[in-house]
Amino acid sequence: MSTPRLLIDIGNTRLKWAWCEPDAPVPAAAGLPTPWQHGGAVTHADDGALKTLAADLRALRGGGPMPAVWIANVAGPVIAAAVDAALVDAFGACAPVQWARSAAAHGNLANGYREPTQLGVDRWVGAIGAHRWLPHDTLLVVTAGTATTLDIVTVSADGQARFEGGLILPGLALMLGTLARNTAQLPALDVDDAGTVAGAHLRWADNTHDAIAAGCLAAQAGAIERTWRALGERGPTRCLLSGGARAALAGALAMPCEMHDNLVLLGLHAMALAEA
Repeated sequence: MSTPRLLIDIGNTRLKWAWCEPDAPVPAAAGLPTPWQHGGAVTHADDGALKTLAADLRALRGGGPMPAVWIANVAGPVIAAAVDAALVDAFGACAPVQWARSAAAHGNLANGYREPTQLGVDRWVGAIGAHRWLPHDTLLVVTAGTATTLDIVTVSADGQARFEGGLILPGLALMLGTLARNTAQLPALDVDDAGTVAGAHLRWADNTHDAIAAGCLAAQAGAIERTWRALGERGPTRCLLSGGARAALAGALAMPCEMHDNLVLLGLHAMALAEA
């Protein structure tokens, strides 16, 4: 590619970004690569964070060409407008922006959702990223963010791939927070607390703190393991785990999984390559 590319994943809580230098080689990897040279995340409700991001992006560009920008947004029009303003702040003019949308297909990946455009763009783009690098595998794509999403990609004998659909459940932090907010005497826990319990492989607990963490982890892990077993009845399946709570969930799973920092950014990168 002759120009840099800026990839932006606007989630419900955070904005994640990655910067791909012009003509930088994609790292060789047996599984999923991380084909960008710079990246970060900010809480998008913080206006100061967006100004800092604009300064960082301006420094990355230096005197070079304007980047092509690819964005997936599930957080609505207000944050979209704020990001547009941050891009103008960063580059002094509107960089060319591609706003990703869910579609009936991307390459040989068909969207099997009943109404393809109603599929969350983050789920669709994440599936594109995973399938781009693992084109022959049945995939269980798990994103552990504000919500935990489980998405299934299958590949037929003739090489045609299909996004089959999936599951959506409250994310780990949301589960933990809901218990604390809606009960009188239960303590508030965060994902790091749950991760500590996951590392201890607790199935049940002798104190309330660990019982909450173990219970919420068991609910998340149970959904993932049940889906993985159902797919396993058809044939080999690879489970990919992404999102901010991925490490805590990985410690609770009694099955193999592969972690990646951000499958949505990887999908945006794949979409940008396809348009090059």
